[in-house]
Parts: sequence; structure tokens; C-alpha cells
Amino acid sequence: MTKPEFIARQSRCPTGLLGGVVARVMARETRAENRRALDLLDLEDGDSLLDIGCGHGETLRYADRMVRLSRGVGVDFSGVMVRLARKRNRAAVWDTRLSFHCADSANLPSPNNRFSKALSVHTVYFWSDPAAHLAEAFRILIPGGRFLLCYRSSADARALKDYPDTIYRFPSVAEVEKELAKAGFASIQTETADISGRLTHWTISRRI
Repeated sequence: MTKPEFIARQSRCPTGLLGGVVARVMARETRAENRRALDLLDLEDGDSLLDIGCGHGETLRYADRMVRLSRGVGVDFSGVMVRLARKRNRAAVWDTRLSFHCADSANLPSPNNRFSKALSVHTVYFWSDPAAHLAEAFRILIPGGRFLLCYRSSADARALKDYPDTIYRFPSVAEVEKELAKAGFASIQTETADISGRLTHWTISRRI
């Protein structure tokens, strides 16, 4: 059964009291995808990491415990999510190890060549112009920096059935890889797994 549009809109940009509930559900449901994404990025001490569409902030919290980041930054379109992320990571924010900002990923609040690693999980569905978002991801990475996208694709019949196409657009893996190449990324590889009935892809690439 397709989720109601107002729930789908909350998934895109959580707002109000319902947004807080959605954030907590998303944190629980996407934990495996996010942790696999961090593993594939091969984080090391000294890395600077940007989480594009950071949502609840749990992924950066986990990364901060995995390694000693030189910088960890999360950006999200939802003010509700940013507030929750800051609250969840209050100690790391206070120590300036992590920071969270409300921003559109098509216009990231960061100078060029700022991060060694970046990821974006379950965001591509909402990008009306993927090239603009990928160009920003390319811009903020240092040469040799790694970028990972995690997503469900048009090959996932359950995703197509469960989410309204007025809000969500599920690309194919080939489309994602093509857009990354057009943005200038290289060494593009995709790993696929079934997580609790969700066909999930992690496409990792490198800025050259």
C-alpha cells in the first residue's frame, strides 16, 4: 500500500511534531544502511567528513566514535532535523568536533576542497536536478576525496509500490553512475544488498 503523500513529504523534509517522530523512525530504520556507508568510505583518523542530508545526526555520531575526525559536518534541508542532530550530538558540537547546518545540498555552505570524504543516504529521490547536487559534492571534496551515495532504485518493486511518485523518484543504478561520471567522479563502483526486504545500493566514487 502506498504511503500517504503527507507522510512522504515528511520523509523529504520533516516539520513540526510529526517531523520529530519521523526523524526517530528514520534513525532506527536506516541504521544498517548508514553504517555500511561509513564502512565503505574507509574512514581514517584525520579525515574530514560531510554528511549531506544528515537527518537525525546519528551517522556522524557513529563516525565520531569510529575514528578521530579532523572535522565532521552535517547539512540537512529540514530545520527540525538539524535541531535534533545538534541535540543528539550536543557534547561533540560543544567541543566543535561536529557541526550541523540547515542548507540545500544544491548550495552547500562550504568552501571548495574542504572534505576528504562525503556521503548522502536516501536523498537522491528528492533531487529535481541531480547534476546540481553532485556538482556541489564534487566541489567540496579534495582531489582524491571519496563520495558515497546510498539509495533504493527503480529495480526495487517494493519501493515503487510503497512510495508515491509525486514525491519520490527512484533512479536506476545506471542513471546514478552516469550522473556521477558526468559530474567528474571516477572509480565508480556499486555494491547491492537486501536489507530487511529493501533492495539497497551503495555507489562509491572518487574525485579526480
